[in-house]
Amino acid sequence: MQPSLRRFLPFHAVAARARRRCAFACALALATAAPAKALGQELTDLPLESLLETEVVSAARFARQVTDAASAVSVLTADDIRIFGLRTLGEVLDQMRGLHVSHSLDYVFLGARGIGGPQSLAGRVLLLIDGIPAVDNLYDQLYLGHDEPIDVALIDRIEYAPGSGSAMYGNNAFLGVINVVTKRGRDLDGLQATASVGNWGDRSWRLTSGQRLANGAEWLLSFSMHQNNGIPGTETGDVLDGVEAHDQRLFFKGQFEGFSLEALTAQRRSRTDARPDWANDYIDRNELVSLGHDGKPAEGWRSSVRLQAGHYAYRYREEDSEGGSSRIANDGVWWALDTQLGYDGLADHRIVLGARVRRDPVLRYHRVEYDGYVDRQDDYRRSVGLSAEDEVTLSPEWRVTGGLRVDRRSFYSWTWSPRAALVWAPAPEWSLKLSQGRATRFPSAADRGFGTTPDQNEERVTTRELVTEYKRDGLRLLGSLYSYRVHPLIDDAGLGTNRIDGRGLELEAEWQWHGWCLRGSQAWQHARAGEAVELPYSPRTVTKLQASAPLDGEALRASLALRRTGAFTTGFTPVPARNLLDLTLVSQKAVAGLDLRIAWRNLLRERDGSLADYLGEPSGRRTRSAWIELTGNF
Repeated sequence: MQPSLRRFLPFHAVAARARRRCAFACALALATAAPAKALGQELTDLPLESLLETEVVSAARFARQVTDAASAVSVLTADDIRIFGLRTLGEVLDQMRGLHVSHSLDYVFLGARGIGGPQSLAGRVLLLIDGIPAVDNLYDQLYLGHDEPIDVALIDRIEYAPGSGSAMYGNNAFLGVINVVTKRGRDLDGLQATASVGNWGDRSWRLTSGQRLANGAEWLLSFSMHQNNGIPGTETGDVLDGVEAHDQRLFFKGQFEGFSLEALTAQRRSRTDARPDWANDYIDRNELVSLGHDGKPAEGWRSSVRLQAGHYAYRYREEDSEGGSSRIANDGVWWALDTQLGYDGLADHRIVLGARVRRDPVLRYHRVEYDGYVDRQDDYRRSVGLSAEDEVTLSPEWRVTGGLRVDRRSFYSWTWSPRAALVWAPAPEWSLKLSQGRATRFPSAADRGFGTTPDQNEERVTTRELVTEYKRDGLRLLGSLYSYRVHPLIDDAGLGTNRIDGRGLELEAEWQWHGWCLRGSQAWQHARAGEAVELPYSPRTVTKLQASAPLDGEALRASLALRRTGAFTTGFTPVPARNLLDLTLVSQKAVAGLDLRIAWRNLLRERDGSLADYLGEPSGRRTRSAWIELTGNF
């Protein structure tokens, strides 16, 4: 037995518990998007009036523009993802202001404004894919590694709006909302094939085809496969021998005359044969279908209707040398009807109304132990949410937004999530935004013990934020000062208190000039449980710096990305600050007419101590990874 394996086995129960918190992150629906923009150009650079004049604007898009108008929104585009060599949702989000990721042996976890990590999963940040919530319905967890529900190569842009967003988005829009907008058939207009190979057993290939027809219909179909050593992040390196994982994704998206159909299936399977007398095997599988319609029922009105259904399955099996086994089977089934209605027919008003009905008829946990003991728990839930928001233009310089959402879920009474914001734009380049809101998060099925511990209160956060922003001639500057209080907590996780207080300052700058792009951000954050307890996986500082430059026109481009995460504690072990430097080279038509990408990760071979509780290596691991990719368009 290897030394790392001996330390791994005592923590196997922790890893298995994390694996059981697996994933249904697949609620997709088509929100029609503006055409892809040039490198780094932000959605918020365009005024709302210009966006409403684009080809098709759904009520869902209209709602996001009203809701996020007073937020410190950041955007990464498909070009950013391509030139910086980002290959998972976790890698993409780790490049965005104030966000940081951490790893267990199986999953990637997101932290925002001081809250995150394996102990808290990701239920306080809402992930939307094409405007639809994409978290699992068992643990409210996001899936950000190679278990992600969508291949990042299919992303047109990804938007991050920090702050409480429950006024429109509902449950889990607690400390921020991340919205992924996928590409359409017109963005490919043909066939694209990609293959890559890297260390740590990394292999992948993808086929994507899309087209827009003469009658306006368009479709996109993509299939991808990937395998590696079973570890979710390339920065972790080889942890155990005999570990490998395979994942596949199938994605379809179609649109015709306001109607849309979107479907996907994603599965990741990992198997460990690290010792002769023990092996394990687990599968995460997500399936979803979404049917929608966007229209203009009357002058000034915009409507959006989505009907979605999905199934999540998790299977875990552990075997010993004598043929005994322990098995876990978790299932979640749900369907939802989501409607939004936007109206801009009144002078100086932009009104958005929303309603969502959801049913989760299957929330099942089933475990069979080695001795034959069977533990099966079943739960269900029904929920309904109603929302209203109005953006009022008081003068050319002043706007005010007010919103309210009410939600009701099985076993809980009605909850209220209000939000108000004031925007002052004294000059075209400058804006000052002040907002305050309250958001609600209901307990997950796992928090309720799948029905065995029903007396779990819902969680509430009150957030205040002051944002200033400057934009001119390729330069963008942003500053955000915020504070929040979470009270009460659904699960105090041994913190000894029933509240979390956080405050912080975030700065961001972006500059573009003749193909050059520089972007940097600095976040200072302080989150504590009560007055004295430091939260696990909560670094005080998070720094990001990205630089991209053309070396031979656009035939060759080099991009550097630096991420610095300040020191934090896992709750058991202190983790020192870490600097990660990545280099990506992109060359168009470099090899037989194929595009070439070469990427190196963690060039400085910085130690990673965040897995100390799993691996027993307090000083951390030194790893460096690299991969090469070829892409052809036909």
